[in-house]
Amino acid sequence: MHKKKGYEEYIDLDDILEELKRSKIPALTLDIRWQAIFNTEDKSAKIAKLEKKVNEALKSRGRITTDKKDLIKVKKRLMNEIVQNMNSPENTRADKKIKKSKELIEEINDKLILLEDEELDLPSKFDEANAELALESMKEIFDKYEENEEDIETLEEWIEETRTELKQRVALLHQKKEDNEKMDKYLSDLIDGDIIRQYKKYREQE
Repeated sequence: MHKKKGYEEYIDLDDILEELKRSKIPALTLDIRWQAIFNTEDKSAKIAKLEKKVNEALKSRGRITTDKKDLIKVKKRLMNEIVQNMNSPENTRADKKIKKSKELIEEINDKLILLEDEELDLPSKFDEANAELALESMKEIFDKYEENEEDIETLEEWIEETRTELKQRVALLHQKKEDNEKMDKYLSDLIDGDIIRQYKKYREQE
């Protein structure tokens, strides 16, 4: 239920979950965009658990469809056998076969009823599992998005500071090169080159 918190409407997480169920989202685990985000090595345990729940619901749907087809196929074969042997005398092999076929058909009908009941429950089970996965996916996406936004802000600040520092260091580099050129020219103009070379050797041997 929506509650009032002051003048602002309070949003209940259960309400969002119910909205997700009603919205009939396609199976997330089959969506390549969802897979691109969540099929990674650092997938959370909760996402993995809910993913398994959705996949189990999908497998159940496939299993029920296959089982129903197989049972209907067997039932059709048994009914054909009954029709072929329906005029057989009592207590003959064919008559016994008809009775056995009827028993098997009754068993098949019971199994088909159970499968249909299970099939009726499947949509709600799938919608619930898929909605839970969608809600957790949203949570993790928003968490990651907000974390990335903080990192982006930090990185942008670092880049700006680094850019400023780089400019300062480049300017300092040029200044020192200019200073060295000036001092080198001054010494070259003032003192004989042989004396300068001797002094350099003297400094190197120290």
